Amino acid sequence: MYNLAEHPKSVRAVAARLLEDALNKSKAHTEACKDCSKTETTRVLYRVGPTKFLPDAEQQQICRTLDQQTAAKPLTWPDRKFKTLPEVNDWIRAFSEGRGEEGKALYAKCSANCSPRYEFEISPEGEQMRLSTRVHCGLARDANDDQYEVATALRTSCKPGAAKP
Repeated sequence: MYNLAEHPKSVRAVAARLLEDALNKSKAHTEACKDCSKTETTRVLYRVGPTKFLPDAEQQQICRTLDQQTAAKPLTWPDRKFKTLPEVNDWIRAFSEGRGEEGKALYAKCSANCSPRYEFEISPEGEQMRLSTRVHCGLARDANDDQYEVATALRTSCKPGAAKP
């Protein structure tokens, strides 16, 4: 019900705050780094997935199969570019709700009552943000439980030999 009412405790609101905090930390880290030249990149990993699943006896075979297949090789979508964080959040919301071309494709691939678990990687690209999307289509979630795990992490890389003297 929190999601429908756009409540500050909704998954959407909490996820948006976590993502914004991670992006701010990413920018601050990049600006403060003195060990790498401009070849350093800091990306935000953003993961969302259910925490409680149906008992094994209630799982459909298609979900078991998709769970194994997409754990090894997640579903992917072409990278997208956005200018603002609200644009990123709007696309993620539509995608995860099965709206738009990509959202409809997601639910065609992750069918039945199988539950998608999302991993988004957001990297700065000039004045824009590049969004990479991977989905693990897994076991059916327990619809009586509205708890989701939402996590962010920073991933920093520096090209070899790019360290400042």
